[in-house]
Amino acid sequence: MSEFWQALAQGVLIGSTYGLLALGMGLVYGVSGIVNFAHGDFISLAMFMSLALFSAFALDPYVSAVITIPVMALIGGLVYRYLLRPMAGHQFLMIVQLTLGLSLVLQNGILMVFGGQPARTPSIVESKLIILGDVVLRLPHLIAFVVAFAMAIGLYVMLRSTDFGRSIRAVHQNARAAALMGVDVGRVQVVTFAIGVAILAVAAALLLPGTPITPTQGLQYTVITLLVVVLGGMTNFVSIMLSGLVIGISEAFGQIYVSDTLGRLVPYVIFVVIMLFRPQGLTWRTS
Repeated sequence: MSEFWQALAQGVLIGSTYGLLALGMGLVYGVSGIVNFAHGDFISLAMFMSLALFSAFALDPYVSAVITIPVMALIGGLVYRYLLRPMAGHQFLMIVQLTLGLSLVLQNGILMVFGGQPARTPSIVESKLIILGDVVLRLPHLIAFVVAFAMAIGLYVMLRSTDFGRSIRAVHQNARAAALMGVDVGRVQVVTFAIGVAILAVAAALLLPGTPITPTQGLQYTVITLLVVVLGGMTNFVSIMLSGLVIGISEAFGQIYVSDTLGRLVPYVIFVVIMLFRPQGLTWRTS
């Protein structure tokens, strides 16, 4: 029974971070219709920025996030403005090819600068444990859980209660009508993409403590993110966070009850089963 509660707790904590990764993609897709296949490589870029800052100034990943988040937001805004925006509205496969090409550029750029060996960015909290009866939690996972849900709530409030949030929702519903009502659609799309990439920088800081990183890990994060957003619905924040928890919990149970290697396939099996019986995934209508 202790293994059950351990797997459940671990899955919830990790799944919340998966949900945060997917929120970034869902936010961007909602206003631009772009599925970014370089998503995971932006996470890798933020992680290796933190590694560089640790090597140069011995900054903890949580501290270096103060630098990486605005830098990644700027990079995201520039990438969308000068690379992706001119292609918006073209055929889906053209966007896929472009973002896959961007993925290869980022991946090989990181490989050239940092080499191909796995690296780690130490943190003062990476070895801290919280013991609750028979359940042992890593403090970095708990921090990631709290921050992920706080950011999800913050994004929800921003979309519902601010002028810019209403502009995002207007562009998502009908970009042409939003433009006729005075919304600067191009600006909204650029800023939203920048916010989406900044979210990935936050997620990178949350995932870093105690996690080996490699230049080729981006594909893994992209696949997990796509799994979550398809299961949760591309633009439904509540369903996306729930789907992140489902994927995280199924992965944790698979690794504990199956094996560390084969257990990683369990989320994909769960995904297929859910989509077979509920093609709309875990999405429901929210007011």
